[in-house]
Amino acid sequence: MENDPKAGNPGPEHAWPFSARLSGLIDGARGRMDRGIGFLARMRKPLGDVQPYVLGETPVKRLLAAPAIVGFVSAIAITWGASLPSSPFTWKSCTGIVSGSVTVCHPWFFGIPPPPVVAGAPLPADKTLFIGLVAVYGGMVLMLQAWIALIRLARRHRDLPVRCFAVVFAAWTAPLLVVAPLFSRDSYSYAAQGEMMSRGISPYLFGPAMLGVNAFSGLVDKLWANVTSPYGPVFLWMAGVNATVVDHNELLAVVGFRLLALAGVVMIAIFVPRLARSYGRDPSVAFVLAVLNPLVLLHLVAGAHNDALMLGCLVAGLWLAREGRPVLGLLLCTIGAMIKIPAFIGVVYIGWFWLGDEVSWRSRLRPTVMATGLALVIMAAVSQIVGLGWGWTTALGNSATVRSWSDPPTVVGSLLAKVLELLGLGNHQPVILSGTKDLGMLLAAAVALRLLWRARDATAMRAMGLTLLAVVFLGPAVQPWYIAWSMVFLATIAEHQLRVLVIALSCVACFLGLPGANSLVLQFGEANPILIVLASIAIVILLTIPLVMRFRRALHETEENRVPAVPRG
Repeated sequence: MENDPKAGNPGPEHAWPFSARLSGLIDGARGRMDRGIGFLARMRKPLGDVQPYVLGETPVKRLLAAPAIVGFVSAIAITWGASLPSSPFTWKSCTGIVSGSVTVCHPWFFGIPPPPVVAGAPLPADKTLFIGLVAVYGGMVLMLQAWIALIRLARRHRDLPVRCFAVVFAAWTAPLLVVAPLFSRDSYSYAAQGEMMSRGISPYLFGPAMLGVNAFSGLVDKLWANVTSPYGPVFLWMAGVNATVVDHNELLAVVGFRLLALAGVVMIAIFVPRLARSYGRDPSVAFVLAVLNPLVLLHLVAGAHNDALMLGCLVAGLWLAREGRPVLGLLLCTIGAMIKIPAFIGVVYIGWFWLGDEVSWRSRLRPTVMATGLALVIMAAVSQIVGLGWGWTTALGNSATVRSWSDPPTVVGSLLAKVLELLGLGNHQPVILSGTKDLGMLLAAAVALRLLWRARDATAMRAMGLTLLAVVFLGPAVQPWYIAWSMVFLATIAEHQLRVLVIALSCVACFLGLPGANSLVLQFGEANPILIVLASIAIVILLTIPLVMRFRRALHETEENRVPAVPRG
């Protein structure tokens, strides 16, 4: 017998009106979410038809012209904006590490503001501050856009010669070679440590303050004045030679470190495409992802960081090992580790894959232990030859001196300490931060071991890249140039989700920590509000133009794909 609604026998939809309404809301929300995801997907510009490169037919110059010119102009804008006397993106004064001392020196050859009327007082903000702000941040946005355009170009025209992109690399890099060290003062610390080496002072025993009041110590960040060096003996030996070659000139010493960083990126440019080809990937795509990456150009080259030389040795060593020369590869990775310790990961992976891909884990242990032991013997011998010993191993945790709020262990520890303080249990922040950072390193080690255990020859680069990423984000500090370690390795095999990860992380890392933000905040209080508003509008426009264009494209496609309603009757 059927239920009659009029007779008062309710059906299921009438018996549970709340449930039916809730289901309707959930279905509606799910539909809106699906439409939103589809809309976001349509915001991505379609790649278009893949047209492999054909010699003499593919118009390479015409295809490369627009993004190459945009990237070159953006590099000039960044260099010009950072070189303005009021720019916060490069160091502008030589205050000295001894309180009250006066040191006669200049942080760079040009772009230095006049001394303040009152010693130690900051110069008032003027319009050039905001012009430089727009030029640098706007230039970074444009360079990222040009880089993404080149990635799409390399993917659409497979097998493009790498030499075509090498010309773009030269054009984008040239303006960045003349700017003062960008976003960081590490190169001034390198110069001071090199001066210490040239004078027979061990950077493993003393900080740059040991040099006394001079130009070298005056350019070092006071935070590192009494901190010993965490760098390896090969790098410090090179730093000492650099100081001697430039006749103890502090600015020429910094130029020497930039040239070393450039040499490291050139090594990356040579060996990353070869590594990609050995894994069956397109060398030109790998070159664009790794070498033309604004994170690499702005932080490793313009910032003159020794990470570039470390990565160059590491990538070269891994390629040699894949080509059947594991001993030479092991030697290069060991040299890289004696520049900066993260390169030791190459030693471990070369040993792990020494006997091939099909052997058991027990068979892998012996060559891994032998490779590690040989590397340690080489490091011990070089340390003794240089005359420094193993003091650098005790300074590896010095990066924790900087409290990085982009570092998850620091954030967790600070929040936990704040909660305990609010509960009236006292201020235990130093102890808690130390504990969370130690826990972070243990988690990073666990991730590294698991990735190593599951790695196969075809996935070794992915495992190394993700390991370095875990070490950075679970370590004591996160710096933009640290993230470049992982990006270089993942670029060699990046496809689909890995490629998206490389692009997204590189874009975010370029702005990580908001370079120059501290100086900007200090000067905003004295600046003309109109200038602040105008600069903010200009930056917002530069940031939103690409998003607006993608939004309009997605909206247009949505209108085209919409099915017209069929009239009734």
